[in-house]
Amino acid sequence: MKKKILFLLIAMSALGTGYAAPSTAPSLRARVACAQERMYILEEIIFNVNVPVEQKQDIKMSAVCGGKTYKIPTWFVDELARMEKNKVVYVPGEQKTFSEVDLWRQAFANIWTYLDRANRSLDPNQPPIAPSQLARENVGNRINLVATLDRLNKDLLRGDQLVVMKDSMGGRARSMLATLELINSEFFSTIESFSGPVSSRDRKYRQAVKSVVVLSNHLFGQFFRPALPMTMPEAKSFRRTRSDSMFTMLLIVLGSIFAGLFVYSILNIYHDQILQSYEDYHAKSEVWAEDFNRQFITLDVKYIVLAAIVLFGLLGLFMGWNVGGFTGLFVFVGCLIAGLYVGVRIPASVLESLKRSRGIRVNKQLMDALILLSNSLRSGMDIVQGFELVSHDMLPPISDEFGLVVKNYQLGTPFEQALDGLTQRVDSHMLDYVVKAIIIQRQVGGNLTVIFARLVENIREESKLEEKLQAMTAQQKIQSIVVSVMPFVMVMVMFLFNPSQMLSFYTSIAGICVFFFCCVWISIGMAILRKIGDVRV
Repeated sequence: MKKKILFLLIAMSALGTGYAAPSTAPSLRARVACAQERMYILEEIIFNVNVPVEQKQDIKMSAVCGGKTYKIPTWFVDELARMEKNKVVYVPGEQKTFSEVDLWRQAFANIWTYLDRANRSLDPNQPPIAPSQLARENVGNRINLVATLDRLNKDLLRGDQLVVMKDSMGGRARSMLATLELINSEFFSTIESFSGPVSSRDRKYRQAVKSVVVLSNHLFGQFFRPALPMTMPEAKSFRRTRSDSMFTMLLIVLGSIFAGLFVYSILNIYHDQILQSYEDYHAKSEVWAEDFNRQFITLDVKYIVLAAIVLFGLLGLFMGWNVGGFTGLFVFVGCLIAGLYVGVRIPASVLESLKRSRGIRVNKQLMDALILLSNSLRSGMDIVQGFELVSHDMLPPISDEFGLVVKNYQLGTPFEQALDGLTQRVDSHMLDYVVKAIIIQRQVGGNLTVIFARLVENIREESKLEEKLQAMTAQQKIQSIVVSVMPFVMVMVMFLFNPSQMLSFYTSIAGICVFFFCCVWISIGMAILRKIGDVRV
């Protein structure tokens, strides 16, 4: 935030004066002199308790600063006396206790010293100052300003009373301290300008000086700016009358009626399309149920859809209750629609994931199954007996799949058709090769033992290649997991440290929009990273 404020102030100054080149040095010197005069007024006149109040009533600026006249604000007379009595720092080396006014005067004096040095360095009639000397003096300036800022930002406990110096001057101290922090940053930029290339030292130095000038003028204006009201309006201004309540209730009833009529008209217009979509989805759910049965899982698809709708509905109810009003109702309805969409898409995704994982497990057992089939053929068994031997001697899932092929064959299904059912249930291209080899051998003849031996060798080589690819693409897969998980982990950590603020944000409209927007882009990032690491053999 400080950098943005500094950028705006410098940009506004640059629009009026441009960059400080050697030809514009007198203009920059005039601005430095004006800022220097304003810091002098703050330090030696306004914040000086030894100067009578009468001399602070008509403070005439010089012609360099436009000749404007300032008056000390009436509220500052009592505030200055209070700040002088507020003794906050004891320095053993100087055997002196500094008040709050002394600290502010030290801050203004540091800025005045910096501007005075900058004025002399930009004066062509003065002897040039060595860059090393400028750097050393600016380092001392910055150290003193940092020490002063640390003391002004420190809260003190006196007995049972907490002394917060940032709240002085009617709250203006907070904004003035923020400006002093920015000036401190520009002190550091001034020091850095002497360590860069020689060709850019002068330009960077002038830019830093110009920034300090702009911020010093802004600091001077902050003191004279009216303070914001710190009192709350009276409670009666928030009181609602009976007519207000009746009008609000009437609007709620009318809005509910119009919303109901709108929904009814939409349902009436798209009645046929909605019924057709329901019938199509019902037929698709029956296909999905059959596919789940082929994966040896008995599952009713409607329970998945209902579970997703219920979960999203509870989430929408919680967020809508916290948001409140019509906005909360829209949040609840939006969550229900999102739950319906997710519930409709979940069965296909779950089925695809199950088929993929089952195919991977079958691939890992396929080489042992082919060796067992090859040995059974060498011992005089036929291919059906070999399948039955695999179903008895090996572990699931390949034993279940081969056993189901044998059962279908025993119930009268042609063996080739039973093998086609195996390829439909299992997502494995290597199993497809085995099934095609068996079907072709049964149709045209051939030596299955030799074919199985070659398939075993191909599977072994392909397994090595897949393992190598997995090792090469492991980084992309881990990145996709980290990208998807870390934002939610950070949100949970922030919830642990500050639950009230996080809950109030994520139940607001902005928080809900940010959450869904981030979920969408995280999903896109995961998909891209997964696609990069998805290399097909």
